[in-house]
Amino acid sequence: MLQRLKNQKGFTLIELLIVIVIIGILAGIVIGLTGASARKKASDAQAKADMHELQNALEQSFVDNGVYPTDLASIGSQYLATPKVAPVGDYVYVTGGTTYTLSYTLQNGDDSGPNAIGAPNAVYTLTQKQ
Repeated sequence: MLQRLKNQKGFTLIELLIVIVIIGILAGIVIGLTGASARKKASDAQAKADMHELQNALEQSFVDNGVYPTDLASIGSQYLATPKVAPVGDYVYVTGGTTYTLSYTLQNGDDSGPNAIGAPNAVYTLTQKQ
């Protein structure tokens, strides 16, 4: 038995290279899948933060003027330091003067936040503060 173990050879260089290539391909697939999800989550987090900043600017404008602006572009620099642009798509703003709805379709359908409605493309919606 000891003689038999001495005669056995290890893996060849080609066999080792094939295994390394297969592991590399599998790792690349896993990293690619998780990276796309992370980018969507980051995009959604930025959109939500921007929407809350827009909401605060809309509320400040309402306090000063008694009505909400007719569109997001007319909020004004005194309420919003930099204009907000949606990462992908557009923010949807609908106002009736004394009420408004601000919505954005999230990229990550797995969002389970309190303001997210529906899947796979959840819509994040904010309304006037009470």
